[in-house]
Amino acid sequence: MLLQFPPYFYPSSASCGYLSWAAEQLAEYDVAVEFRQGRWMDEGHAASTLDFLTEHGLGYVCVDEPQGFKSSVPPIAAATTSFAEVRFHGRNADTWEARGISAAERFRYDYPDAELAEWVSRIAELASSTERVHVLMNNCYADYGVRNASTMADLLTTALG
Repeated sequence: MLLQFPPYFYPSSASCGYLSWAAEQLAEYDVAVEFRQGRWMDEGHAASTLDFLTEHGLGYVCVDEPQGFKSSVPPIAAATTSFAEVRFHGRNADTWEARGISAAERFRYDYPDAELAEWVSRIAELASSTERVHVLMNNCYADYGVRNASTMADLLTTALG
């Protein structure tokens, strides 16, 4: 189960209380948490965020997305449970926080092979420290996600054998 939180969900005792409650309510499921507020993974919060998720059995969702926004989470590869999640949203900064557009337009981004290759070693590291890794393409415009997933599979097969 994926819990994706909005940009106004800041690191706070109330937010942690909510996450703790959610973990208890959903204990029978594998639950992954995706933040859309960069402060969760900034220098001052990343270690405590990952420790909190680990302590509560919540998976951290690693993301590839446009940087430079308050909602931007850095592309940190980390696993807090026996599974790891990596979501590729594309790097379309022009539409990342645009209002009044469809999801397909927001995530309209066709990854060049070199940008996908940046994640191969990170995904390999996650795979070596977890039971499974889910790699998800959220760049849902036309067939971009399908083609990029195929490229990523080829890159991983070549790198990992």
